[in-house]
Amino acid sequence: MQVLALAWLVTLVSAILLWLAATLLDLVAPSRQPLARGADTAAVVLAGAGLWWPLQAMLALPQAVGSLGVALPVLGLALAAAAAELSVFALRPQLRQSLLLRLGCGVLAGLVMLGCGLVVTVGHAQSWPERLRFVAEVAVLPWLGFGALLLIRGQGWRALAGRALVALAAAAPCAAVLLIDPLGTLAEMPNPLPTSVALLSLAWLGLVLLRNASMHKNAAAAAASGRFTDPLTGMPTRLGIENHLSAAVVECDRDDTQLAVLLFDLDGFNPINSSFGHDSGDALLRQAAERLRDCLAAGDVVGRIGGDEFVVLLKQVGGKERITEFVTRAMQSLSHPYRVGTRELGVSCSVGVARYPADGGRARMLVCADAAKNAAKRLGGACYCFYTAGMDGDTREQLDLLHDLRQALVRKEMELYFQPKIDAVSGEVTAAEALLRWRHPARGMVSPVIFIPVAERFGFMRELGNWVIDDACRQARVWRENGLRMRVAINLSAHQMRQTDIVERVQSALAQYRIHPSLLTCEITESVAMEYTQATQDTFKRLGDLGVHLSIDDFGTGYSSLSYLRRLPAKELKVDRAFITDIASSADARAVVDAVIKLAHALGLRVVAEGVETQAQQLILLEMGCDEFQGYLFAKPMSAQAILLWALDDSKNAAPAFRASLFGDTMTSDDV
Repeated sequence: MQVLALAWLVTLVSAILLWLAATLLDLVAPSRQPLARGADTAAVVLAGAGLWWPLQAMLALPQAVGSLGVALPVLGLALAAAAAELSVFALRPQLRQSLLLRLGCGVLAGLVMLGCGLVVTVGHAQSWPERLRFVAEVAVLPWLGFGALLLIRGQGWRALAGRALVALAAAAPCAAVLLIDPLGTLAEMPNPLPTSVALLSLAWLGLVLLRNASMHKNAAAAAASGRFTDPLTGMPTRLGIENHLSAAVVECDRDDTQLAVLLFDLDGFNPINSSFGHDSGDALLRQAAERLRDCLAAGDVVGRIGGDEFVVLLKQVGGKERITEFVTRAMQSLSHPYRVGTRELGVSCSVGVARYPADGGRARMLVCADAAKNAAKRLGGACYCFYTAGMDGDTREQLDLLHDLRQALVRKEMELYFQPKIDAVSGEVTAAEALLRWRHPARGMVSPVIFIPVAERFGFMRELGNWVIDDACRQARVWRENGLRMRVAINLSAHQMRQTDIVERVQSALAQYRIHPSLLTCEITESVAMEYTQATQDTFKRLGDLGVHLSIDDFGTGYSSLSYLRRLPAKELKVDRAFITDIASSADARAVVDAVIKLAHALGLRVVAEGVETQAQQLILLEMGCDEFQGYLFAKPMSAQAILLWALDDSKNAAPAFRASLFGDTMTSDDV
């Protein structure tokens, strides 16, 4: 009974060690990370101990080893570990070496294990056939079992149970051989209990490493899952959608069917995010995602690939009818009011549609859908467009323009033109607005109407805006040194107003060129000025504290809050040219302009009318009490040198003269 217990103890310890080694190797992929290297080393040691222990247990150490002491067991353990390492190299699926090299390692591992077994028979008189049979049963069979363990993949309970059964089957011949005791040494075998305890302690260490490796792999899997699943909506990300698209394209090619890629972009989402905070924006996005899910048929997929962009894959669409029906239904669903806290918020959406294979290969589907979505945006939004050839040509054209735009600042192709502002009563020039122009070497003079949207779309407004601030202040200094002390107005975009360092940029330029802050006007559009974001409010206040002249541009085109307008540190309003154009022919336009002028004066603001082109417009505005004019009736935008020549020679011109205060003592003083 004692012999039976010892035999199965040896077998069980061997099986546990082999199982732990294989499981560790399966959990931790080859890597240079310390945890992976440590787990690999631990797995090889465990496997070596599991392969060597049945052999070592057969040794009657005092008689068989003699003067070698513990050297022989250590040599055997080293050989078993080497065989395990070679087996890993030959059989582990993650290692992608050549097949011939892996076969060679497998053969070498077998030879090493055979030698490991023969070590046990040193000093025994059994015949070679008996020795080889013993080595095959106690050394080679467990080694082959370990190889089988390496080929069992997976982390489910079935894989773990299967690996445990294979490990036990691999070590089971040890029990039979030990009971038969072919070497005749079992009766003299040292008590295996202390060694078993040591090996089980090693197994416990393996379990700890196994747990850590499992946690590491789960964390890596969670990170990988985060790349494919959007945490806000639970939908596939761009990477996830691309995987779904690849599989869907394979199905289409196999079944000769079609699919559609629909790109949804929420119109008016950014103001909601800016005005009510990201929590409200996130709540709206979750509701929009749920509405899109409800519109899907079985097999269709929806994912979120950007801030407010969703992609839908419609499979087996046939013709345009199903696509049109789905888009119409989805747009109607998305346009219903959203309940966010105590508010009801509304958005519309622009949709671009691309079809496979009609519009190109898999790699072009999202590109084509994006081009179609941009076309829907240009039509005013709240509509959908199917992709047509040439739509993405506009994107390529814009990318080419962006490349040239980045080089324009380096090559000094940008230039500021200036349009004078005229005092309504005296007719004298009071200031000049800086207008950006691009003198392209091949395209000629490029209008800002063309390149400003490109800069905004591709994130180049910061560089462009910073250049305008610097060059306007530089030009003001050049004029000052030539005897002209004139206020310069620049336009600050919505992007610039959200820059955390915009005030510092303005302050730095003023200091560098020694320009007094009151000689710089920053014009901000009404829509930006009315944003209830903390960043915009802080920027307004800090610019006002800096002492620059603030103007609200394009007034009348947005939605102003009078209480908010009253608190802004602005000094003037500029009435949008759309009202000035119709003021002579439209009673409604006259009523709007008259109301704006009265409102501005009540708030202590000066009023500038832009786009004045006829004397009729001038007279009407003068009767209404408008303070300043700007438009082609008085002067077109001109170069800085032309402004200077006009100012210095204004006595010879019939055009409006420059105020004497614009000259003053500037010829003799460098002070700001």
